[in-house]
Amino acid sequence: MKKIVKAVEKVKQAHGGVLGNAALQGAGTPDLDIRSIELNPKQLRKNLVLRGDEMESATMAYNMLRTQVYRILSEHGWSSIGITSANKGEGKSLTSINLAYSLARSVQQSVILVDLDLRRPSISRKLHIEPAVGVGDYFSSNVPLNEIMFTPNVDGFVIAPGKGTLDNASELLGSGKLMQLVNEINHKFPSRFVIYDLPPTLLVDDVMVAAEYIDSMLLVATEGETRKEELKRAVELLEPHNLLGVVLNQSGESGQGGYYDYYYGED
Repeated sequence: MKKIVKAVEKVKQAHGGVLGNAALQGAGTPDLDIRSIELNPKQLRKNLVLRGDEMESATMAYNMLRTQVYRILSEHGWSSIGITSANKGEGKSLTSINLAYSLARSVQQSVILVDLDLRRPSISRKLHIEPAVGVGDYFSSNVPLNEIMFTPNVDGFVIAPGKGTLDNASELLGSGKLMQLVNEINHKFPSRFVIYDLPPTLLVDDVMVAAEYIDSMLLVATEGETRKEELKRAVELLEPHNLLGVVLNQSGESGQGGYYDYYYGED
């Protein structure tokens, strides 16, 4: 953990089953005909998805992260955040899901989670669902957003999962469809907080394309796996796009027996 923190500081110094349709209602959420899905709590737990009813160090760590992120975004008047990593397999999607759950429990506005990793979407797998359509279909086949979104029976929480892979993701993101998606979400949810689960920053250029439409960014690193030079390069690429900080996944320094812990640093 100390090595990753030091690397960041150095760079800074250098510069389930469908239950049917339901009208989604809640604080800051308009009435929308969005289907409701009952997620399997045992499968969620198995996949390390925390709904908030688990009082343990991991849940508390996400709550602390939520508080820091929400405070900074509120101070700047921002409403969206993209979550990425330097490389694959570093926990960005799980961080996106658990942070979204944590926000949905506390903020008085809609929380929208969008799987924008069009090449390798994983939110559906982690939630243990098999949607008929996903965000990729919005880009490639003009499937309506309402047909993609669902609520996991959490007031004000909406998820737009992914399905399948798109090899031409960067072209689709830059074609004007992403601006259309962002504008549609903003219109449908006047009071909202949007989390976009993005691809790894160093593998494809999708993140740099998407960052132009997202207010801020958050970088996920894994202790013992993320290489220092990769982290530094990712931070350099993301800093011009309002990088909030670095989440350290699977930290061994907490001493509390949780499966994760976090280092969070502001710009």
